[in-house]
Amino acid sequence: MVKHAEASEEEIDAGILRKLDRAVRTGELVRVRRSIAHADRIEGFVVGVSPAWTLIAPCSDVQIDGWAAVRTPDIVKVRRRGDDTCLTVRALRRRGQWPVRMPGRAVPLDGPAALAESAADGFCLITVHAERRRPDACWIGALTAVRRASLRLREVDPDARWQDDVTTFRFKDITRIDFGGRYEAVLREFAGPAPRPGPPSSARPGRTSR
Repeated sequence: MVKHAEASEEEIDAGILRKLDRAVRTGELVRVRRSIAHADRIEGFVVGVSPAWTLIAPCSDVQIDGWAAVRTPDIVKVRRRGDDTCLTVRALRRRGQWPVRMPGRAVPLDGPAALAESAADGFCLITVHAERRRPDACWIGALTAVRRASLRLREVDPDARWQDDVTTFRFKDITRIDFGGRYEAVLREFAGPAPRPGPPSSARPGRTSR
């Protein structure tokens, strides 16, 4: 069901919330489009909804690939891509992966701070997107601090090497947070434990493209 724990200051389309709520209840495959220019359309399964953030399990090539949290006010279209008879659902069900659920513990969707902390606690690496500024880039790393209006990330590069300093992201710039995907898992495997954070810097153009 749609969780209304904290109302968003932005106007939410009631029809969009109903469609997202239905997707959670039915477990149907959907494609989500957002209002952000050039942002990816996400195809997968909606596993949690609030007026602030929506959590989706992206699915491609008949495989679930982690979770993607996006801002609910940015969602402008939710299109059904298949019910429980489509091939994707049938394949996932045979593997015991459908209905698709939240991660092992529920992820809070009322705001980016608690969301990022929960994702980092469960999966170590998170991927931060600031798509209104850089729709073609993302930043992957370990969460080092959460402040009132921002978070800090110790980045890991595409060769699984930890960067020397930390990057600060303002919550108002963050449009999407990914975690638990195959790519993050490989980076974590080869990067090893995160070193102690260095001095913070402002968000730079992302070096990691997916």
